[in-house]
Amino acid sequence: MKKRKIACHDCDLLMLIPPLKHRQKAQCPRCGYVLTRFYQHSQLKLFVSSLVALIFLGFSLNFPFIIFSIHGNEKTLTLLQSIQNIENLTYLLISALLAFTAFIIPLCFLLCIIYISWSFRKKRLLPLTNLILKLTVLLKPWNMAEIFIISILVSFIKVQTMASIEFGYALAFYLLFIMSLSATFIYFDKYQLWSLYQLKSKHERRATE
Repeated sequence: MKKRKIACHDCDLLMLIPPLKHRQKAQCPRCGYVLTRFYQHSQLKLFVSSLVALIFLGFSLNFPFIIFSIHGNEKTLTLLQSIQNIENLTYLLISALLAFTAFIIPLCFLLCIIYISWSFRKKRLLPLTNLILKLTVLLKPWNMAEIFIISILVSFIKVQTMASIEFGYALAFYLLFIMSLSATFIYFDKYQLWSLYQLKSKHERRATE
């Protein structure tokens, strides 16, 4: 891959990025910000990790997430029901925020990654690849699934004296989803993705000429 210009995210210094080897990273010479990091077969790893994360997220929705009992009355909640339960307690805004950051945004992010990865593997780019790539870059900072788990654990510690609480299989699947999502973040590099998109677009234009 040839040298490409990129502006530093922190200090706006414009510089050329040389071709990188496996696990090499390019840093801004002015502020030290990591501009990009190259992994061999990163597109395949990105596709696999996002697909695995999507599968684990689906499993976490189909199994019990929380099982608690108060005075002999047992109640089982799924992941979405636990978020809905917050809404029933008149915290509608918090419930909506949790639903977006813990479920909806990660789901959209993973679907976008899978679409882009599949598009790059085709001979011709799929429709709207450019827009979906831009959407993926915007969605990435709003993935906060790990914060949702931390908030759940903290809240359960507080109510443990009032009720008997057990965690279902959905928690294990959701933790595996967070680990897979973290792996997706490692291989997600917007500079490398945009470079690959521009390269594919250039080849398409040459093929049609």
